[in-house]
Amino acid sequence: MAASNGPEIDAVVTWVNGEDPAHRAKLNAYLESIGHRPKVADARRYQETGEFAYCIASLLKFAPWLRKIHIVADAQEPAFMAAIRQSPWRDKVVIVDHATLFAGHEHCLPTFNIRSIKSMFWNIPDLAEHFVFLNDDFMLMRPVQPGHWFNQGRVVLSGRWQPQRPGLVLRQVFGSGRGADERPGNHQAQAYSAWLAGYRFRYLKVPHKPHPLLKSVLASYMAAHPAKLARNISFRLRNGSQFLADSLVNHLAMKQGKAEVNNQVATLRFKPADYRQPRLNDLLKRIETDPTILYACFQSLESMDDSTRHTFFSWLDQYIGHPEALFASGEVGEPL
Repeated sequence: MAASNGPEIDAVVTWVNGEDPAHRAKLNAYLESIGHRPKVADARRYQETGEFAYCIASLLKFAPWLRKIHIVADAQEPAFMAAIRQSPWRDKVVIVDHATLFAGHEHCLPTFNIRSIKSMFWNIPDLAEHFVFLNDDFMLMRPVQPGHWFNQGRVVLSGRWQPQRPGLVLRQVFGSGRGADERPGNHQAQAYSAWLAGYRFRYLKVPHKPHPLLKSVLASYMAAHPAKLARNISFRLRNGSQFLADSLVNHLAMKQGKAEVNNQVATLRFKPADYRQPRLNDLLKRIETDPTILYACFQSLESMDDSTRHTFFSWLDQYIGHPEALFASGEVGEPL
């Protein structure tokens, strides 16, 4: 069923439970093979603190018109899938295993690298042409309409144009970008991705947010540049010389007249430094009262103390609803 008589739209969400012994064993085996643990492999990056169920609940509640929600995971599935399978959304929320995602490129597994994973989204079975990608620490905060992500089939982007810094970009073009032992800069990677798309003098610097994408643009580029795809997915951990598939695709879409920039909605991003009770209360009140905030990113929740964590999750239960109860009751939106 199309969303509001427009194109069918899917969501793709990446998720990992780093507390899973099997996942931990895979990661540790890889780290032993390279002889050290880079900063990007910090164990805290893979911790599951319970927010992911609210991410899926928010998609069902605030964007019930989504055709499918694809959860990309590595031989794992979240505990709430048992409730989902007994709910009206059992055919809407599906698991996409890394083995399926990397079909034809299995030699790149296991991978712990979101940049590699995003490069393979075109390979998700039955993925809609129009889809939006979210990290598992994102939630929708109020009703989202298809037009927030796609306008007459065109991708709706948000961000600010920035001048290219050719010296930094050329370091990556010629293979001398930062490696995994340093923190791979997101904005530098966006600039490099724009460069690959043909933007030599500027790039659209996009904030951390849900990213609408066109599958055909992603698939076409990867099919036309198999060597670039092979290199980008070869890194098991994030590497400073990688491009960002979402940034690359959306710069290509702009060149093809398939995207536009609109900065009318906002994302609220919670960082560990915000996790003090008065500051948390202020941020939650802002979400409730500011209609421009459609999304929130709740990062590093393991940094919260017990009291603040209780306040935060109690607020989520009231604002979004307790996920498993909602999944079981079928009260989250209307199934398509």
